[in-house]
Amino acid sequence: MTERLITIERDIAARRPDVWKVLADFPNISDWNSGVKASRATSGATTGVGATRHCDLAPAGSLDETVTEWDDERRLVITIDRATVVPIARGEVTFTLGSSASDGRTRTVMEYRYQPKGGPFGLLLGPALDRRLAKGFAGFLVDLEAAAQQIG
Repeated sequence: MTERLITIERDIAARRPDVWKVLADFPNISDWNSGVKASRATSGATTGVGATRHCDLAPAGSLDETVTEWDDERRLVITIDRATVVPIARGEVTFTLGSSASDGRTRTVMEYRYQPKGGPFGLLLGPALDRRLAKGFAGFLVDLEAAAQQIG
């Protein structure tokens, strides 16, 4: 099955340490992300490589995720270990934070690599799913910006 890639970029009007602080509060994504109804840590680690969480999504579905790469204030990689309702067989999201610009903005890149469920049928739905996911991820970055601005 072919892997798909979605890339969303945004110049977030907040300093990089503030954007990172929001992302680094890994188990508490539901505190600021409107696409997550509830979230909780599922491991003893709540930060760094190996931290895991469970997310109940809005309006339906859930994800179990693990941090696989953690580079303070620069890069965070999260794998999707299990998804319910969501038509994703497997996925990986990478957040890359650029240096804060002189105006205090942080270039934020979100890359989502995933494999749709459903075999050949999933491949046919790939472009439509890409559009739906891209819209959701754009909203995610808006929510991330709002949360980071509350810190700074």
